[in-house]
Amino acid sequence: VSAVIAMASVLLVFQMGQPRIWMSMSRDGLMPKKFSNIHPRFKTPSFATIVTGFVVAVPALFMNLTIVTDLCSIGTLFAFVLVCAGVLKLQITPGAPRGKFKTPYINSRFIMPLVLIGGLVFAFTSKKRETLAFIKNEPQLNSPAAFVTSLNAEELSVVKELAVAKGHGNDDTEAFLSGLSDNDYKAFVDEAKVSWDKKYESGWSLFKHKIPFWIFMIIAVYTIFLCIKKSLSLIPVLGFLSCLYMMSELGVSNWIGFGIWLLVGLVIYFAYGYKNSKLAQLRSVQTIE
Repeated sequence: VSAVIAMASVLLVFQMGQPRIWMSMSRDGLMPKKFSNIHPRFKTPSFATIVTGFVVAVPALFMNLTIVTDLCSIGTLFAFVLVCAGVLKLQITPGAPRGKFKTPYINSRFIMPLVLIGGLVFAFTSKKRETLAFIKNEPQLNSPAAFVTSLNAEELSVVKELAVAKGHGNDDTEAFLSGLSDNDYKAFVDEAKVSWDKKYESGWSLFKHKIPFWIFMIIAVYTIFLCIKKSLSLIPVLGFLSCLYMMSELGVSNWIGFGIWLLVGLVIYFAYGYKNSKLAQLRSVQTIE
């Protein structure tokens, strides 16, 4: 039931927001005019809503729920990252157009370096063991979901028998393992008679999931350098880094899916939107004059 509710929530968000985004883009010339058509009775972007249903709802029926929700999250967070980065870009660009709304300015020159130092001190004191294990890429216990899905039929039968011996009477072994404490889960997995590589993740298969976080760290350090050099506004800096951090915590498979979707969007933009946008038409008129 919870899975169905979660899926319905994700689809509702897309169905409510995405058609209107496409409608606005169509009005700006970035997408075909068909996407800005308004239904005469319901007063909603009808064509954009139908396309959203096919593009989002149909693939969601055949994809893992976690992947669907994560892709929804990473796309939304990326939009926030772009907004915050745009605010910072306008701040440091001489002669940039200014709107009526202004973000309250707090100088981040001294605050953000202190935040970085505080984070490093916390990581190497209170979380020293976890931090060193992350840096050294030490083998890590697989999550219950990854552990159960990696098993073949024979191994899964062995794990289920062990779960029953531990007092579990339900068929949902993953739910049982997820309910265990960290120590009990580790003890259970170590006792299970399956191969070590099914229990633990190591080497490249573990490191590849850390790549987004290392990229985040590089961007964060560079951003703090700009805070010192350019006296950037604190609020958009915090928004930019916090959203980027949450994106870095999503798995590499989500980044691959996001990258494919982003590539499709860029193809549409450079093949159609770039030359048909109202901004491009205005620029063309100004050039002629």
